[in-house]
Amino acid sequence: MESLETEAVPEQVLVLIVRDQPGTLFQISAVFSNRGISMSSIHLHEESIPCNGKPCTRLVIRFFGEDSRKKIILRLLSRLDCVLESGDSG
Repeated sequence: MESLETEAVPEQVLVLIVRDQPGTLFQISAVFSNRGISMSSIHLHEESIPCNGKPCTRLVIRFFGEDSRKKIILRLLSRLDCVLESGDSG
């Protein structure tokens, strides 16, 4: 019997600069939820980043998925008003 080799789905890392306001995490998680993607880790940095006089923070999200899904997620996140900058860690 031959063993089937399954390629592991790569872990993706996104780094976002977001507004520190109510509803931000909800909007971001909805983008993932609506596409059936589970986030494996969310890290919100405690230090505040000044952005045009408004409180902002760095959000790091890890999830498992192909590069094509990562590009789609980045495009959708960049359209949100609460996301000021989006990119990946690489």
